[in-house]
This record gives sequence, structure tokens and C-alpha cells, in this order.
Amino acid sequence: MLSVRKLPLRNLRGYASRSAAIILFAALTSAAVFGGLLLTGAVRGGLETVRARLGADIMVTPESAKNEFDAQTALIKAEPGYFYMDSDVLEQIRSIEGVAAASPQLFLASAKAGCCSARLQLIAFDPATDFTVQPWIADTGTTREMGLMDVIIGSSVSWPSADNAVIRFYDSECSVIGQFAPTGSALDSAVYMNFDTCRALIDACRSMGLFKYADFDGDRSVSSVLVRVKEGYDAESVASEIRARIGGVSAVTAAGMLSGIADGLRHVSSAVKALMLAFWLPGLFMAVLFFAFMINERKKEFAALRAMGADRRILSRIAVTEALAANLAGGLIGIIVSGVLLCAFGGLIAGRMNVTFVLPPLGKMLLTALAALLPAVLAAACSSLAALGIISRTDAALLLKEGE
Repeated sequence: MLSVRKLPLRNLRGYASRSAAIILFAALTSAAVFGGLLLTGAVRGGLETVRARLGADIMVTPESAKNEFDAQTALIKAEPGYFYMDSDVLEQIRSIEGVAAASPQLFLASAKAGCCSARLQLIAFDPATDFTVQPWIADTGTTREMGLMDVIIGSSVSWPSADNAVIRFYDSECSVIGQFAPTGSALDSAVYMNFDTCRALIDACRSMGLFKYADFDGDRSVSSVLVRVKEGYDAESVASEIRARIGGVSAVTAAGMLSGIADGLRHVSSAVKALMLAFWLPGLFMAVLFFAFMINERKKEFAALRAMGADRRILSRIAVTEALAANLAGGLIGIIVSGVLLCAFGGLIAGRMNVTFVLPPLGKMLLTALAALLPAVLAAACSSLAALGIISRTDAALLLKEGE
């Protein structure tokens, strides 16, 4: 026997084409909302992660490296490279008023050849003075102290075997002792080590004839200096002082390095708002319209139910249940499809848009999914109101008489 509880689903199956249209429009609206919110959250999360990972207020590099190093794009799509300046700049930077700490880094790029596991950016830091890399090492879970030929890799770097944690550069084997969490930036494709390891790899590179600096002095060269500014001092003012007092260097603030990503976030947010509006309003209108058409076609069905003793409350419950079932089904489908596509291709999309991309934790994604269901609930509410209006104007006696 058919019960009133089973009737709404039977009705949706009976009007399959109209039901499919309602589900489709609900799916499009929820997909646009969920995809937009998730994309914006992932870009914002990547920006915050990179800002925290940088850990420095100013980055000083050789002015001659400006053709190889663009601060605003280096964190998004930097090509591995290396450049050097005299290590004397380190003490000069430390002597400038407003500088709280300064730590050197040394760069090398691996080759796209059989001597290296992959083409990557190699970054050496000084454990004695570093304040940017070491705070994040604890999050990798490694308890081993970094020694000669030990490296920690970014989240996008892989090595040949999990059982043999070794990665090769210039035919030299390095032991992988940890891996950083993703930042959605070029930092994920970097390999971190101490100065002794980097110098050994530079020597190996030179011995293979692949090193481009003939006059390189490993003991007197650095690639960059990361600077932390004292509290109460303006980072841009300190950077200007560095540029004025030290010749041949470029100094960019963290805000300057992140400005490209921040601009990208603003563009993404604007595009997402426009996309959500473009899909949501027409989708809402079409979902309500198709449901109203479906209810209007079934006036005699409702009249027959009235004649069999069903009151308006039961008929209203049937209509509301149908509206909720169709729109929530579409909403869930849209969220699932949008989520799968973003998880699979989010990094590629972010790369094309020149922004970082880090998916939020599962709990936050679920909250975003619930928020994305609100358009489907609103569509169901509007559809229910339209249906109730049609049902309230249904005269059972007249409709049944028409059918005689």
C-alpha cells in the first residue's frame, strides 16, 4: 500500500524530466557557491601559510639578480635559479638601525638531467642564525638533527622510494629526514639543507661543469639575507635604509613579496562573487519555475487526494517534501562534483591565476558545504511557497467535475 511518506519520491520519479531540471539547477547553484567559497578560502589559506612560512620582514638579494628573481612572482611560479653576493653584506645589514636579526641563505638549482632526481630549488640556511626554516621543522615530525647531506623537502617534492629516503643531486645522495606541509607556493618545490651540504653540492656541480659562476667562493658568498625588523620600526623604512647604505643589493619587504598573491586573492574574490551571482539568481528562478509548473500540472492529482480525505496540511507536506528532496539532492550533487574538481585541479587553476592554493581542513570544508546548501534550501522554500499558493487555489469538486 502506498503511504503518504513514500508519495513525494514517487511523484518526483513520475515527473522525471521536470525533477531532473530542478535537480540540475539546484546543482549548478550549489556548485557555484561551494566552488567559489572553497576556492577563495584555499587562496586565502595559501596566502596566510606563505606569510607565516616566510617568517621574515625583509629579503635582501643581489641587485644583479633582478633578471632571475622577481619578488612578486618568486613565491608562485619561480624557476629554480641561483645567484650570489659577498657575505660581507650580512654584517652591514646587521649594523643598520631597526634590524633585529639577519640570517643568510645560499641557493643552488638542480639540473634537469640524469644526475639529479628532479629540477628543484635548493635552499641552504644557517642553523645558528636562522629564524624562518627551523620553526617549521618541528612540524615535520622529524627528531633527527640536520647533518651533512641531510635535507628536508617541500610538499611537492617526491623521491624514488619511501623505503629508501634518498634524493640525488649532481650524483650526490642526500638523506630526506622530513617533509614540510603544503603552502600552495613555490616553497613546496624547494629542498632545504645546511650550508655544508649546499657547498658540497656546489662542488659536485662544478666538477661536472654545470656551475655558471667561475669565481664563486663558497666561504664568502650568500644568495640572500632574511631580515627581522625590531618592534616599532617600519619594514619599508628599514628596507629603504638597506638599499641606500649597501650598494649592489635589492631589499623587498614581505608585504611586497606577497602583494602579487594578495592582488590575486582580490581578483579571485571579485570573480567568485560575479560567478555566484550569475549562477544563483537564474538557478533559483528556474528551479522555482519548474517546480511550480510541475505542481500546476498535478492539480487533478491533488484534487483526487482531497476527495479521498487528505486535507490541505497533508497536501502541503507532500509539496514541501518534494521541493526539499529535489533541491537538496541537486545541492549535494553540485557540492560533490565541485569539490572533486577543485581537489583534482585546484592547483592547476591557482597556477593559471598566479595565486597560492591550500585546501582548508576537512572540518572547515564541511562547514563550507553546509553554507553552500543554503541556496538549495532557499530554492526549496520558494518552491514550497509557490506550490502552497497553487494548492490553496485548487477546488477539488470543480477539477474532478472537469474530468467527468
